[in-house]
Amino acid sequence: MAYSTATFQAASILLFIHFKSEEGLFEYLSTKTISKMLNIPAPTVVKLLQGLNAAGLTHTKEGAKGGILLAKPISEITLFEVFKAMEHGKPLFKIQYNFDFEYGALDSIIEKAVKCLQDAEDAMKVPLSNVTLADLLK
Repeated sequence: MAYSTATFQAASILLFIHFKSEEGLFEYLSTKTISKMLNIPAPTVVKLLQGLNAAGLTHTKEGAKGGILLAKPISEITLFEVFKAMEHGKPLFKIQYNFDFEYGALDSIIEKAVKCLQDAEDAMKVPLSNVTLADLLK
């Protein structure tokens, strides 16, 4: 099972908002502008922004002069935070087994395999936690 493209798209949105706010051209960016400039369908942008907003990475303002702002500087946003906001705790490895036979060592084998897969997933979190969006610009 592979993760979705949502993490990459969400990081792109956050960086785009950062660049546009640095330019001083927009106080708030609209979903429509983000969609058009990043070539991401508007419904997808809305869904991604919902996750980013729920995670406290963006701030949304309603109304004619509304839109989206970063909730904190990109130097404080890690790739792992973006990943968590998009994947909502989904496991990297989907584990399902319903065997129709009994084998004494099977439980031990499954337990070892599950631990190995969990260790691999945990190891992935470390580098994502150590990289901020600002680090990507260096």
